[in-house]
Amino acid sequence: MHSSKYYNPISIYILLAVVSVVAVSIRYLGRDIITVDFENCLNLWHLEMQNAGPGIEALLAYTGDYPMPYAFIIWLLGKLPVPFLYSWKLFNVAFDFALAIMAGKVVRELKPESCWSFPLGFCITLLLPNVILNSGFWGQCDCVYTTFLLAAFYFWLRKKYPVVMIMLGIAFSFKLQSIFFMPFLLIAYWQKRKFSILQFLLIPITMFVTNIPAVIAGCSPMVTFTKYIGLTTECPWLYYYYPNIWFFYQIRPYYRFGTCPILLTVVVLMIFVILLVKNKIIPDHNNALPILLWTAYTCAFFLPAMHERYGYFMELLAVIMAIIHIRSLWIPVIMILCTFPKYLFAVGIGDNPLSIQMAEAMGNTFLYIACTCVLWYQLFSGNEKRISFRKPE
Repeated sequence: MHSSKYYNPISIYILLAVVSVVAVSIRYLGRDIITVDFENCLNLWHLEMQNAGPGIEALLAYTGDYPMPYAFIIWLLGKLPVPFLYSWKLFNVAFDFALAIMAGKVVRELKPESCWSFPLGFCITLLLPNVILNSGFWGQCDCVYTTFLLAAFYFWLRKKYPVVMIMLGIAFSFKLQSIFFMPFLLIAYWQKRKFSILQFLLIPITMFVTNIPAVIAGCSPMVTFTKYIGLTTECPWLYYYYPNIWFFYQIRPYYRFGTCPILLTVVVLMIFVILLVKNKIIPDHNNALPILLWTAYTCAFFLPAMHERYGYFMELLAVIMAIIHIRSLWIPVIMILCTFPKYLFAVGIGDNPLSIQMAEAMGNTFLYIACTCVLWYQLFSGNEKRISFRKPE
């Protein structure tokens, strides 16, 4: 039963329909944009498999660095009677809607007393500029793994832990950046112990299942994991266009200094865990979203070789938090502004000179420090109720 006197299901359905049409129309404008990433990577991989023959064995010709489930999807989309550029973008736009649905479900789970929770989460996600450009213009697929990460978080809130592991396994099958979710999950397990540690095995099992088409094609079963080994060493520098702390050390080669940022990330996260344990703070509906946001943000801010799009998951989490808790609106606004110039540059709108990159890095550094101060204060000073998103049951 919705308590709001403004609840009108017809008006909500109309809003969802109108926003959906607007969202599709805006993305339609970018249908013919061919970016460097598409031309030199995605289309090249598509042509490799297309020229290798009609059978699934064509997956053996794939030379890309995306995991094999992506290669399988590229192979399937190449079979459609439309140009691959359109089928690929349509696939990602479809996941924009799946992402918006999951965002709406998370907002509704954390703020069930409002009838507008789902519509706001759905509509705002669909109309976010970074979400629009990422799929409809740039032709990138960050919406895919992020959809499954949001699904994992949603089912964690619902205490359906086996489903959490399956969703996370699917997310890992598409992007290694799903690792951003793991600190939160490990913290939640350590603090609550609500499920067996053996359930973590569902993650690699799910990853293996999603790679069955590649195994049928003739790939080794270990391709599930070997694709990611190369990804950890392919970038030559600590800084790879995501505006984190390593912008200020961007000429440092990864092969010499790459281990130090990883250790630094672990140390910062361990300090946070120690404070959580010391203060007996257990992740729940009231604080899970800020904890997930901060731990994922910490990974992106301190880990090396982060691409410009790797803030996508955190940006969406920050937007969800702002929908629920309007006083945190400044977080997603600054966060998106710090990466948006790179989106524009990638689709051929404007430039991204060093001066703008400096401003992005300084803004993101300020934001990370401010988020840390605010969220840590609210968590550890006895003021946790300030970030409470749900009334006690």
